[in-house]
Amino acid sequence: MFSLLLALIILLPGGVFAKTPIANTSSGTYIGLHDAQNRIDVYKGMRYAGPAQRFAPPTPMSMTSLNVSFVEAKDALEFGDDCPQPPILVTAGIPWGPPLGGRKQNEDCLFINLWRPAADNITPQRKKLPILVYIHGGGYFFGAGSEWNGTALVRRSMAIGKPFIFVTFNYRLGVLGFLGSAQVPAEALNIGLQDQRAALRWIQDNAEAFGGDPSKITIAGESAGGNSVHMHLLYPDSKKTFRGAISSSCTALCSATPACEWHDRPGGAYNMLGNLTGCGSEVGSFECLRNLPFDTFWPLALQTYRSPGGGFPPWVTCKGPPGSLIDEYPAQKVVAGDFLDVPLITGTTKNEGNLLIGTAFLELNPQPTTADEENVYLKAFLASQATNSKNISQETLDKIVVDLYSSVTEINSNSSLYNRATQLATEYAFLAPQRLFLEAALAKRKGRQNLWVYEFDQRPPVFPDFLGASHTADLYYLDMGFPEVSPRSQLVLQMQDLYISFVNKADPGALWPRYTDEAKIVMDLAEGGAGFSVDVERRKQTDFFNRVEVMEEFGRFG
Repeated sequence: MFSLLLALIILLPGGVFAKTPIANTSSGTYIGLHDAQNRIDVYKGMRYAGPAQRFAPPTPMSMTSLNVSFVEAKDALEFGDDCPQPPILVTAGIPWGPPLGGRKQNEDCLFINLWRPAADNITPQRKKLPILVYIHGGGYFFGAGSEWNGTALVRRSMAIGKPFIFVTFNYRLGVLGFLGSAQVPAEALNIGLQDQRAALRWIQDNAEAFGGDPSKITIAGESAGGNSVHMHLLYPDSKKTFRGAISSSCTALCSATPACEWHDRPGGAYNMLGNLTGCGSEVGSFECLRNLPFDTFWPLALQTYRSPGGGFPPWVTCKGPPGSLIDEYPAQKVVAGDFLDVPLITGTTKNEGNLLIGTAFLELNPQPTTADEENVYLKAFLASQATNSKNISQETLDKIVVDLYSSVTEINSNSSLYNRATQLATEYAFLAPQRLFLEAALAKRKGRQNLWVYEFDQRPPVFPDFLGASHTADLYYLDMGFPEVSPRSQLVLQMQDLYISFVNKADPGALWPRYTDEAKIVMDLAEGGAGFSVDVERRKQTDFFNRVEVMEEFGRFG
């Protein structure tokens, strides 16, 4: 009976059923939702890989493995389950991401979502639409495709005559997506990035089922999503699955990618997990962890997220042996210029580090009263960034803290310690790595790679003053998931139009000059209109961080 009804829905020439969006994909036939008010079609909770098995690579979809057929259509009206994760982080009342829209959390979480202009809004000349794939951020330990909503962007794309398709997806996070150890087989390392590859392949393979053009896919992301974009540039799939990229607030070096065996040291994440679960950290520990019941494994695994010193959870990308996805340190590949040559937009916010540093330095009572007292805290913070067995030399610590950061230009609070720490974090983790990548691209590509660079300098109204234009600030001006800033904000429309133009033409438009050796132009984004500047500010600081010998001390090369 259901199959007969589906056939009638597909064949009816008019009436209410004609508006029902239906797509035949490699993972089955899906019935989406027609949003008449916004003139878009939405598909949620489609599978892009088989049911996820713990620590196993994603498996391609097949009708045989799922024991279904194309006529057994499935509703794609609700988001699939989110991948397991800890609660979202909050700084001064500001969440690090939008609210999740999934129903619950589950190890079986490899789902994909899609927003597209309704078919009757597309002219015959625009049947194959370009596609924007948005990779969510969240430090590789929280977030989901269900956080994001493509309605406003797709609606805007239709309004300016540049329609496109918007896609989000889940990938495994934290310990389930980035388990690192010498005991983990090469094929089981960086599973979260492998999930992303599988999603990109599914999108390309099924683009035409949604009216998309498989040759015009752009990947984009912010924070860990921006890191992911760069990882796909540095460690490309054997199949080219995208033609352009947008990386916001992160490159491949904004977070550490230590050797996977770094987690085996006493006090390391894998060592801690083995002790908590009773699986140990020697031969056989990996299989033990894989076979534990989830209800036993997960509460214990969450305890490893409380990293010493209050830093970020430890389960992020790691460098594995030959045969693994990441088999060479990202810094080595960047310095060598060994990455894909595709059109790229990349940028940072003015005060990236403010949200990430948090309020601990602000809340110190009493505050340090001398520079020497502040320096003790700053050196301890810097030392915590190293991911190798060596200690950062006292000479390097003194150069950075006592010389390069004795004073700063970004004054966002009454705490000198906070101002120094946040600017140091911004430039060490975000601005310096971005400049390292850009310099390598210019040197190795001889100006052939099309690059556009921005700095976002607008504090969202919901941010307290001391955060400034911090990490995630730009996302409030894309209207994709965070609360809308203002329906009349010109900055929102400008940000959206830049994305839309780039997705359509792999070029944001003539008004934005390319970043070249001759003119290292940065677009400055803020309310009141975009301006332009030359990328020279704080070069002394970032050039020092980008010295090979300094990167070696911090563990960038193992």
